[in-house]
Amino acid sequence: MKYFLPVIIAVSYVALSACNGGGSPYAASRTAAQDICLDCGTPRQLVNLPQLENSLFTSNGRLFVSGQSNLYEIHRDGQEYRADALLPDGSGCSGLTEDKGTLYALCSGSGGPTDFSGLYTLSLDDPLAAPEFSFALTGMTLPNGIVATASGLYVTDGPVAVEPKIVHLAIDPTDPTLVLSQSTWLATLPDFPNGIVHTGTSLYVTHYRPGFGGQITRVAINSDGSPGVPENITPRGIMDDLTVVGDTLVVTDWQNGSLFQVDLEGSLLQESASNIFAQPSSVIIAGAPLFDEVAILVTERYTGDGLWILD
Repeated sequence: MKYFLPVIIAVSYVALSACNGGGSPYAASRTAAQDICLDCGTPRQLVNLPQLENSLFTSNGRLFVSGQSNLYEIHRDGQEYRADALLPDGSGCSGLTEDKGTLYALCSGSGGPTDFSGLYTLSLDDPLAAPEFSFALTGMTLPNGIVATASGLYVTDGPVAVEPKIVHLAIDPTDPTLVLSQSTWLATLPDFPNGIVHTGTSLYVTHYRPGFGGQITRVAINSDGSPGVPENITPRGIMDDLTVVGDTLVVTDWQNGSLFQVDLEGSLLQESASNIFAQPSSVIIAGAPLFDEVAILVTERYTGDGLWILD
């Protein structure tokens, strides 16, 4: 999600990008880092949907995208693609992730269409299942990025937040739809968190610090569950979502309308040309059965719309 925030942080206005997902399980487990090319081909729109925020290609080959108007599942009809809205009330949604056959989506809560404090769940094993409300997050300005780990869910509160932070949700080990507790895992001020992914024993988060620009930050999950000392590994402009590809990260550069890839130490490996997208909000890697080969998918928001493939 992108916002232009009036002077609450010592500048006349600041563009902030939001929302991200927990990366794609397909990307982390099936695609080697060298199998993708960010500077090959041109973007082509697959589905024209308004103000898309996040995307997820699940471990069983289903594709979901979230946006200001709904949560959608993408289906293939021959060589064409269609989007089926999943929430009858038209609730807006932001971050997406999955674990143990369950989709987790942050969707509109009691505060209206930009309050993503409602955690919804959906069984990925049932193609006819509908999202169901599971938990109301509290004390957060903008629940945004979300990622599943063995120790539970982590949710970013930002980039527009009164008290920016990363929140931990403990999940019942016998019922993936049941949240046992919510706690603040890491307060991030003066940095405003956005996208979040997990690989190895660490979380990787895109941050924005007013007046200083953006960073990809690595935070280890200690053996006792506490956060390690945050390490800034990649300075950049304003970023939005990111995804894990092998032992690398592919990141949306919202400010420059591009994608770039870094290793887990933050070194740049490759990047696309600038302004091939309007303002990309998420990136994932997808494959069969919806795509005949490895596909780089990008959602657009704010000055752009729709789900795109880098052909």
